[in-house]
Amino acid sequence: MSEIKQLSFEQTDFKFSAAYDAYSHAFQESNNPEEKARLNTLITDLNDGRLSYPDFYESIKNDGVDERHRFHRTRISTQRKYEYRKEEQKSQRSKRYR
Repeated sequence: MSEIKQLSFEQTDFKFSAAYDAYSHAFQESNNPEEKARLNTLITDLNDGRLSYPDFYESIKNDGVDERHRFHRTRISTQRKYEYRKEEQKSQRSKRYR
């Protein structure tokens, strides 16, 4: 059986370049020929448009961990300037009369 080699593509698209970096890292970390063949299939399908980016990232293992994580955004809670000033005035009064 011949050795499976890493594929290369001439894409200038940023999303594909980031996906290729993830593929390249996973390919270099793997010693299993079946895993390398699967990675080659994934990147080829992504390049041909048969696979979406979220599905591609979901299919690649991250740092050898079998659990798959989806990207999620955390909600940032903020405060209005008026509310902030009101709380600051209240805390300053409390400090003053202690």
